[in-house]
Order: sequence, then structure tokens, then C-alpha cells
Amino acid sequence: MSLKSYPQKVNISDTIEHGIGRVLVQGKTQYQEYMFFESDVHGVCIALDGDIQSCESDEVMYHEALVHPAMLAHKNPKTVLIMGGGEGATAREVLSHKSVQKVVMVDLDKEFVELCKTYIKSWGESAFKDERLEIFYMDINEYLAQTQEKFDVVIGDLIDVSDWESEIASLYSTQMYEKVKKVLTPSGIVATQAGALDTRTSTNHKKIREMLGRVFNDVHSYGIVIPSFYHLWGYLIAGDDLRVIEESLAEKFRQSSCELEFKGLGVESLISAFSLPMKIENTFK
Repeated sequence: MSLKSYPQKVNISDTIEHGIGRVLVQGKTQYQEYMFFESDVHGVCIALDGDIQSCESDEVMYHEALVHPAMLAHKNPKTVLIMGGGEGATAREVLSHKSVQKVVMVDLDKEFVELCKTYIKSWGESAFKDERLEIFYMDINEYLAQTQEKFDVVIGDLIDVSDWESEIASLYSTQMYEKVKKVLTPSGIVATQAGALDTRTSTNHKKIREMLGRVFNDVHSYGIVIPSFYHLWGYLIAGDDLRVIEESLAEKFRQSSCELEFKGLGVESLISAFSLPMKIENTFK
């Protein structure tokens, strides 16, 4: 791999290259290849198995979009499960909600989490020091099968799937979401990152949306532009009764500005994220 560029696969025909100023650390854990590097444009960036995961310049935008809609859509989220989230930034955003009493983070790769604590320390430091956070280093499927815990909100911050024949695809399967539903409280909500949105097929996003739709009554897509991804990035929120999305989520966002310190998106951007371009909405039909 040339140190001049590090390709990020967006789909089968497009690639994006990020210039590398300096490699901070590079190697392979038991589960994945990693590189932490500095970019003149995006600051410290993380790549796993050749794909960009997060960049210092806009990680707060990605994580605010992932976390806050589900947290605000729930009336009183006290217990939260994070699937993945090794950087600690997802937990950081979850723990900014004062109602939260317990957060469980399940990540397969302990070595990667420890690298994050060293090379992107500021991203998740507040979360890793918070007594409300409990971390399990194990397969999320195993955790879901054995836990007796119930959660108000479940957030999926898992690696993006590029091959639907791969093992990673099982993390977005109907069977996976059926397991998730079993650990949710009756009014529970699940949110997940769901791949790039485009005007032709939005293939991955559409598949994940359809799988969630087989398990939950209400599923909503939303998206924001992540500059380091050079793409409109998709998210999904699902539950059995999400009337708040249509009725009052905008007002909850505005009320939350008194409690939450938005640093990436802000209230109006979160509200507008649910108004996707018509041409993209049409790909879901």
C-alpha cells in the first residue's frame, strides 16, 4: 500500500483516495488491519481493512447524527447498548444525555479499542472514564444471545458492509435485528449507520432498511454529508411506534439544545437530515 494514498471503497465502481501526511501506527489485530494516519485535510484518520472509518475533522458530525435522533425520539432513555463503537465517540455522545444511567458497549476488538485510547484519546476519553460505561470485548451476536439486560436504545456503530456474502453482512441481517428487538424495552428504539446514499440504487442502505422493516413497524431513513466520506451518508432509526419522528422530533431537537452541546451538526441540521432528496427517497420504493 502506497503511503501517498489510502483508497476508500464507496461502491463497486467508485473509489476515494485520502492523502497521508504521516502514519502514526499501522498493523493488524486478530480481526482486522488498521492504520492511524495524519491527513493535512482531515487531521487524524482511522482506516480499517482499507476503508476510512472516522476522521478528526468531522467525526463529531457522524456521531451526533448516529446517536441523537434515537436518544431524543425516546421519552426517557436510561439504558443504552452500543454495538461496536470502538473509538469511544458514540459512547461520548450517548453519555451526554443526563437521563442515561447505564451504557453497555460491545466491541469485538479490544486491541483496536486500546489503540483508539492512545492515538485518538480526546475522542472517547470522557466516555471511557465514565462509570456509567461498561465494555464487553466479544461478538455482538454472542452478547445478544446471552444477556438478560433490557435497553431503551440500541445503536449500531458497526463496520460498513461492502460484500453481502461476507461474514460482516450478518451484522445487518434480519436475524440480527430480531436478536436486537428481544433486548429492547417495549418502547425501545434502534439506530444504525447504514451506508452511503446515492441517486441510483443506495443498495446497502436499501437492504438494511428492508431487513429492519421485517422486524419493526416503523423505519425511517435520514442522512448527512460527511466531508471526509465525500458522500451523503445514511442512517436508519426503527421501532414499533415512532410517531415522535413525524410529530415532534424537531421540537425535541430544539429543546435539547439547552441540555446538549452540539459541536458538529446543530439542531437545524439534525432536523433537515430527515428530509432526503426526492430522487433518493424514490430508490427505496
